[in-house]
Amino acid sequence: MNQKIEDDIQKADDHILVCLSAAPSNLKIVNTAAKMANTLQARFTALYVQTGTKAEARDKEKLEEHIRYAEKLGAEIVMTHGENVPVQIAEYARLSSVTIIVIGQSNARRNHFFSKSTLTEKLIEIVPDIDIHIVQDAVKNRTYSKWSFTGPAGKPSAKDYVLTAFIFAICTLIGLLFQKLNFTDTNIVTIYILGVLLTSIVTDGYFCSIAGSILSVFLFCFFLTEPRMSFQTYAVGYPVTFLIMLISSVLTGTLAAKLKTHAKLSAQLAFRTQVLFDTDRLLQREKGETEILEVTCTQLIRLLNCNITAYIVKNGTLSEGKLFSGEKENTEDFLTQEEQNAARWIYENSQRAGVTAHYFSQVKCLYLAIRSGNNVYGVIGIPMKKETLDSFEYSILLSVINECALAMENAQNAMEKEKNAVLAKNEQLRADLLRAISHDLRTPLCSISGNADMLLSNSDRLDKATRHQIYTDIYDDSEWLIGVVENLLSITRLNDGRLKFKFTDQLLDEVIAESLRHISRKHDDYKIMADCEELVLVRMDVRLIIQVLVNLIDNAIKYTLPGSVICIRGIKTEGKAQISVEDNGPGIPEEMKPHIFEMFYTGKTTVADSHRSLGLGLALCHSIIEAHNGTLILADHAPHGCNFIFTLPLSEVTLNE
Repeated sequence: MNQKIEDDIQKADDHILVCLSAAPSNLKIVNTAAKMANTLQARFTALYVQTGTKAEARDKEKLEEHIRYAEKLGAEIVMTHGENVPVQIAEYARLSSVTIIVIGQSNARRNHFFSKSTLTEKLIEIVPDIDIHIVQDAVKNRTYSKWSFTGPAGKPSAKDYVLTAFIFAICTLIGLLFQKLNFTDTNIVTIYILGVLLTSIVTDGYFCSIAGSILSVFLFCFFLTEPRMSFQTYAVGYPVTFLIMLISSVLTGTLAAKLKTHAKLSAQLAFRTQVLFDTDRLLQREKGETEILEVTCTQLIRLLNCNITAYIVKNGTLSEGKLFSGEKENTEDFLTQEEQNAARWIYENSQRAGVTAHYFSQVKCLYLAIRSGNNVYGVIGIPMKKETLDSFEYSILLSVINECALAMENAQNAMEKEKNAVLAKNEQLRADLLRAISHDLRTPLCSISGNADMLLSNSDRLDKATRHQIYTDIYDDSEWLIGVVENLLSITRLNDGRLKFKFTDQLLDEVIAESLRHISRKHDDYKIMADCEELVLVRMDVRLIIQVLVNLIDNAIKYTLPGSVICIRGIKTEGKAQISVEDNGPGIPEEMKPHIFEMFYTGKTTVADSHRSLGLGLALCHSIIEAHNGTLILADHAPHGCNFIFTLPLSEVTLNE
């Protein structure tokens, strides 16, 4: 049992690295490594080391083919650069905890004793603690080129030739000046070496620096040695000087060109890494799918320096294409019907299509799906200016699109979570309503039913005072039920958007007086006062505002003892009408104040009568006042009690005296 667990842990820790190249046997090597990774259930990585030299077109095509094949087999593609390939492989293997390296044998073989060590031998020497599996190559003859002196920039331009000739002409003039000043030949040689360095910096590739090295020897020999204007020399040691000068110049120029090449590769890698970092940071800030797509396309324009077309999935269908322009060129061809058909095919089949692909190869763009798992959120189209994207560009492109897909998936999950939260809240409200109705309405209904039964059964035997009390109790309970039902209907219609408002201009004092006429008969036990400024004209739905005032006054009556003072005030303040309902009761505990406007919240406050509140009145008041563009707040009333204050907009009608 323990051995099985250890084996499983070992499998989980395995990491297989295969080295990519343009060699014909590389497909066999990649396939072998993939089988090993599948058998061991290990992480699988394919590494390609860029050396800064330019491969032939057919070798580049082969390399791209091998990279695609490794991707198809589940490999993670990694690219690095450096002059010493074994060291780069070993360094990546150490940093990435690689346990097995798979490599071919026939890339380099020793032909004689003095031959350099093979790549495999160097790897074994550098990383002796990592298993190296060598796959024998059946192809004996190499059909691909390894080195090219034109370098990554291709053949030198006419401008490079002119600059080279100009630099060495200047070096020769300086050399002549140094001779007149009686400087030694060593100083003049260093001037030409400096010219080689400058040439390698200002021109592309190795050719000009090597040509400049040879040219410097000829110029030194022709112009600066005796006899002048000839390639003969009287000095015995000058041929050796020329040879050393040539070797030094070639080595200096070559090293400078390599440093320049690797500096370009490093800058390119740093830029693309920064683009990925910025894309991740920007996508984390966006919440909507449209905004996420815009950020992604902007970053792709920055990365590839070309126009981008994008399609987003809305309601299960692919929307019309949108062009994000990065360059001033004819962009109408990127949104033709044929291009959009290719994008829709991508959405339906989740495969890449367009330029360089098997499907829709006649269109102008390469189309890739914004996909996470089996879900497709959109399609990205990249107009192609060249035959193919190099593997590094393509891997960065896929990384950006995968970041976009992940952000869209997160945004969709957040929306679903929000919808589920709303549904859960609605379900909770329904459950609370059923609980409130089943428990809190039972008391008044039982009271009405019991009193009615007593009247039916024993009406003749009850005296007049007892019958009057029973009638009063039935009336009070029915009035309370009517008020609850009115509040419930109003808040339901308001939340569903079915409550229609009828705004009119009303005098505030008249509205307050009308609301007092709707207060239950129990207000006789309380001292209710109204204090309102005259001619305060307010824009309101009078029926709903009366309901607000009735609820607030009933709430004050319910939670204060008989004999308490309740005051309704109406004033103008800061361009609005302010209405307050004050009482001098016990007040509301601090822990309850943040929840009093929540639906179905009743707290633990003891009410003055036997009826419990359903917790709808204050929630309804709050919603009605907000619909009037006003605010409803709770304040303390000195020395004790509550003060509910709400505001309403004043009418724009001007009253003429």
